[in-house]
Amino acid sequence: MQTSNPQQLAEDIVSKIQTDIDPEFVYDYEQSRFVPPAGKTLLIMGQTVERITEYMDHFQNRPIPGGWSAYWGITEFLGIKETHKNETGSSQNHQMLIDNFPNTVIQSAMWMVGKWDVAKKAGNGDFDRVIKKFCAWAKSTNRPIYLRIGYEFDGPHNELDPEEYVRAYRHIVDLMRAKGVENVAFVWHSYASKPYKDHPVSAWYPGDDYVDWVAISVFGHAYGGEDFGPYCDDVLKFAKQHKKPVMIAESNPIHGIDKEQNEVWDQWFVNFFTFAYRKNIKAISFINENWQQTKIPGISEWKDGRLYNNKQVSEAWFKETNKERYLKQSATLYQQLGYVEE
Repeated sequence: MQTSNPQQLAEDIVSKIQTDIDPEFVYDYEQSRFVPPAGKTLLIMGQTVERITEYMDHFQNRPIPGGWSAYWGITEFLGIKETHKNETGSSQNHQMLIDNFPNTVIQSAMWMVGKWDVAKKAGNGDFDRVIKKFCAWAKSTNRPIYLRIGYEFDGPHNELDPEEYVRAYRHIVDLMRAKGVENVAFVWHSYASKPYKDHPVSAWYPGDDYVDWVAISVFGHAYGGEDFGPYCDDVLKFAKQHKKPVMIAESNPIHGIDKEQNEVWDQWFVNFFTFAYRKNIKAISFINENWQQTKIPGISEWKDGRLYNNKQVSEAWFKETNKERYLKQSATLYQQLGYVEE
């Protein structure tokens, strides 16, 4: 795979991606907000202050993605208007993304789990004061926000009881609507792997009126080829049944991007992009992270998956994502997403 011409190498390895779209996954969406037009996919990057800053330092002359991802927890209004360093050792700041990147969207992940009765308390209204603060902030941004309520709701690590989750999710959406928030799309994000206590994915569904997007995580999934497994298939079928667009809300080659070897492109990226084309995925969010430097429980074997580790892999990434298919920072981005600025 070695060549003295990185541009030619990028073209060669990008050509391995299969770009045909399965007609089964081309369908009309209902009750959905901020969906890219036909043939377009929204490109999002994340997910911490440190890694986004690093990303911009390394790729100063590359096109800005169409959106950025950030995280916060329903229990406290932290990491929204000011920088907050959390227990994993990384920082969050939604407002930094607003201030630094005009003409982009925010993909905001709201942490809410079943442990410590967090979801139960949320459903009871214990965190309404936090939600109200988020509502006021969201309205002030005057840009599309994709809010993942209780992301990876079916992941065993989150221990979310389906009934408690649905009750909390609906309560949050009802409160945000009562506060007149019009620029938030509500994202229902599945782990897309073996679910908590083997509940069917439908058990966590809050209803068509409460969901704008269906989302999945893609980590180890993409190493096995373009078939991401039965649990992922179930989520995609469910999205089609309910006429919702699908987002890859979190993704990264967790076995790492080696500095010298390019095998990760064939082993993960080709499958990732081929899947996104074939399944007509309407938004993809890539996490640019060195997992070995985080303190996230349960991922001790994950490695350094930052794009700038390998020049040839990053060249191929930009060769693909620079295509017109991918929506990036643009003065026309909001118009393409159907969002009217106030």
